[in-house]
Amino acid sequence: MPVEAILTCWGNSHPFQERRMSLSEPAKIGRSVAQSRPTSSNAIFDCKVLSRNHALMWHDNGKFYLQDTKSSNGTFVNNQRLSKGAEESSPKEIFSNDILQFGVDVVENSRKVTHSCIIATLKLLDSDGREITKSSLSNDSSSVVVNNVQSHEFYQLLQYLQEALHREQLLESKLTVVQQLVQATQESTENNWQNLVNEEKLLSRLETLEKQLSICSKLQPDGSLQQELITLQNDKFHYESLAKNSLKKVIGEKVEAVKKLNDVERTLNNKEEECSHLKDVSQLIQTELNALSEKFQDQFKDLQNVQQQLQVYFSLIMKSCPKFRNCLFNSRWLV
Repeated sequence: MPVEAILTCWGNSHPFQERRMSLSEPAKIGRSVAQSRPTSSNAIFDCKVLSRNHALMWHDNGKFYLQDTKSSNGTFVNNQRLSKGAEESSPKEIFSNDILQFGVDVVENSRKVTHSCIIATLKLLDSDGREITKSSLSNDSSSVVVNNVQSHEFYQLLQYLQEALHREQLLESKLTVVQQLVQATQESTENNWQNLVNEEKLLSRLETLEKQLSICSKLQPDGSLQQELITLQNDKFHYESLAKNSLKKVIGEKVEAVKKLNDVERTLNNKEEECSHLKDVSQLIQTELNALSEKFQDQFKDLQNVQQQLQVYFSLIMKSCPKFRNCLFNSRWLV
């Protein structure tokens, strides 16, 4: 028969089914992931406060050991933490009836949800099926039982304190909500009272106006009031007709101004088109002038070259033919 460890849900633990693990090889305790799912034969739990590799349990030379493997929220044996956060603990010998706690309760502030930790009572069986307890390894069994009972009571008291703290936090949050509601109620009451005062003032004002109207109606005879109403209506019609005529005149002037503006815009567009056309013509003429200038420069250079050649030929003729030179000289003299 293999060496086994049995974990049973205890106290305010995150709920889970009893786990019966074989310790022929070290057993990993941790959070459920895709590659490792919870079963009745392992110590994998679907609990958010556990680390993926939270702790390790094994059997060696007739003894059982538990070690925290750098978990975030810690491992506890009989309410004693094995190591600080994110530090690996030294192996801790464990026995049956020990209370194991993996992680701590975590309150999620955004949703006011508490995620519970794993709390379990431990039962260890050797290869012969015997339960391994402190009493079986110690002569003073009575003191061990008393200590065991005291640790159970102490742990239960701690759980009660944690529940009380949690309830206190809930009460504080509810008290805050109540205070906010009271404040909102006070503000609403003050606003309602102010509205009531304003309503009373308005009613008193209306009553005063009604009294003044009744006094005026008594002082003025019916015929004069009717005549005044007729006069006011005639004035109203007169002012309305004047306003309509003025409005028609303004509208006519506006229409006229819009027409003139359209004509001016049309003329401006035509002038802009003419300017652009003249600009194009000017550019074309400038281009032609530049071409003619270049052509003139070329012909002028050709003319200079021809004159130079004529001078050279003339000098050669004068040197080679004395008769022609004399004849030319005589012709100049005669002239």
